[in-house]
Parts: sequence; structure tokens; C-alpha cells
Amino acid sequence: MPPSQPSAASHPSQVPASVIARLQRTMHGSVARFTPVSGGDVHRCYRVWLGDDRSFFLKTSQTSLPQLFSAEAEGLRWLAGFGALRTPEVLAVADHGPDGPGFLALAWIPDTAPNDEALTRLGVGLAALHCHGQPGPGWHRASAIGPLPQLNGGEALSWAEFWAERRLREMLTYAAPALPTAVIRQIEDVADRCADLLGTGRPLTPLHGDLWRGNVLFRGGEPVLIDPAPYVGDPEVDLAMMALFGGFGAAFWRAYHGELAEDPGQQRRRAVYQLWPLLVHVKLFGGQYVAQTAATAAIALS
Repeated sequence: MPPSQPSAASHPSQVPASVIARLQRTMHGSVARFTPVSGGDVHRCYRVWLGDDRSFFLKTSQTSLPQLFSAEAEGLRWLAGFGALRTPEVLAVADHGPDGPGFLALAWIPDTAPNDEALTRLGVGLAALHCHGQPGPGWHRASAIGPLPQLNGGEALSWAEFWAERRLREMLTYAAPALPTAVIRQIEDVADRCADLLGTGRPLTPLHGDLWRGNVLFRGGEPVLIDPAPYVGDPEVDLAMMALFGGFGAAFWRAYHGELAEDPGQQRRRAVYQLWPLLVHVKLFGGQYVAQTAATAAIALS
């Protein structure tokens, strides 16, 4: 998820010794140096160099969420397997446990500012990903959205039921202490009406699940997806988050909708889908997102 305010304190200068020891065994080399890099508010992130001058991206965390990094690694491989957009190569992964904090080591991707051609490639690539129809909804394992658990069990749920139960109502249990009663009722009303608000019939496809601007790198104009919270669902979920946090530019939207035309009613559904990341932000960052959540719920119910 997008960080509220990046802070140097979020990225301590030292990689934990237990992580270094396990990395050296896995990577077959000695860690020569490392430097903190940006990575949001959840994980500690570094660029690490080995003695043979190989370098890679590393993130580590003290969170005890089960299988946090192995789920992310699998999600990166799963998304790349559709052949639509690239993800970084997974070099090493370990979950939090008795041996120490979990970590994920990925190929280093040098990021450059995208031009219209790069954003067009992202639009075409994401549309191609969203053309891979999948049974669903959900995914075969739980994952995480930021530091919070993301339940993906679809069981026999319809898409509208999945969104109401696994997304809106589940996250409302975390966000409710920071919300006024009237806003809680709004969210509950949206969840009750998901079958009508979301409709039926659109194919379900792979989703990145946390597609804000910071989770796309551009290597020489080639888009690379990072930090997924993946599952199968309505492709408009990815588009809703991209529109909510912005930063993708007109070239992306022209390219995407040049491949996949906008369905009638998408703007209203977008509000229903934006409630999920807004509730996550209410839980993580507090009251600054309450008014926006209430306004978005009102649009969904209008």
C-alpha cells in the first residue's frame, strides 16, 4: 500500500545478522555491503552487494504474519507466468520463524521515470493480464495487504459475495475503531448490496491486488510489477486502485481501454472497489482517510 509519509526511521541501516547469515548460505556468497532504500512503511528495504559485486533488492520484516514472504514470492511467479507483464526474479525467500525475521531477495531492477511509450506498454500489458479468464474468485492461499492479512478463500462464493465478505466486511473489522458509526453503517450497506452494485457476468482474471504507482517499476521503458497482493477477481479492482492513488497518466488509460473497452457502470463500481484500500488506510493511518471513505461509500450507494 502507498506509505502515508516516507520516513528514514522506517529503514534502519542494519540488516539483521540472522538474515545476513541465511542470505549468504542461499546466495553462495558473502555480503559485502548494503544500503537502505525506499520501500514504504511496512518492510525494511535494502540494496545488497555480495563480494563478487552481484547486487539485489532485499526486504525483511519482523511481522509474524504466517508465510508473508513466501506468498509474495509465489504471487510474483504466478503473475509472471501469464506472460503479460514482467516481475522481478525471486532469488531467495524465507518466512518469519525461529531462525529470525523473514526476508525476500529479488533481482535488482533499476527504475526510471516512465514516458508515454512506457505507460502505453503498461496499459497493453495489464490489459493482456486481464484477458486471462480464471475460475474463482480468490486464491489458494492467504496473503497480505501491507502489514494486514488478506484472506483469499473463495470457496463457493460468487464474486459479489467474495467482495462483500472477504474484502469489505473483513477489513471493516480492522478499520471500525477509527470510523464513526454512520460510516460503518454505510460500509455495511454497500456490502449488503454488492450483488446489485457489482452485477454479474464479467470474467474474473488475475489481479495484482495492490496496484498503486509505487508498485510498478520501469526498467528502460519496460514495466515491472512488484509487491503484489494477488488473487482472482474483477479486473476493475486493479483499475480502481490505480485511479484512487493516481500517477499513471493519460497514456496508460488510453492504451488499456484501447485493448479492453470500459464497461457500462464502471465508474460506480469503482467506488465500491475503492472502499477496500481506503479501509486499509483507515486502519493503518487513521482519521485522515475517514472523510474520503465516507464520500466514496456515498458514491457507491448513490
